[in-house]
Amino acid sequence: MAFVKSLVKWFSNFYQRNVDARGRFGSVIRRFRRFYIGSFRPDYIKKSIEQTREGECHRTGMCCQLIYKCPFLGRDSENKTYCRVYGDLRPANCRHYPFDKRDSEVEGCGYRFK
Repeated sequence: MAFVKSLVKWFSNFYQRNVDARGRFGSVIRRFRRFYIGSFRPDYIKKSIEQTREGECHRTGMCCQLIYKCPFLGRDSENKTYCRVYGDLRPANCRHYPFDKRDSEVEGCGYRFK
């Protein structure tokens, strides 16, 4: 049992260090975090957005290209980005990006946190 506790503690420390890192590995960890929280913790997202997020989307499309360019990313006649599957088909992790300060990776997206 002590081994399991020490393993959990090690993983927790590893995760905390790397989820805040602004390198490629940190970006990958945040992507998995977005997927997990978007899929299994909608209550956390709703509360975080309501209490801490301010601003509005500037349609830069940078959030759709964090690790790879999303295949649903399109451009209109003014060269502004949009989601081709906007609405119910859009994955939860995309629909609510960014849902907290830790999740926010894109400069100039329009959202900021208290």
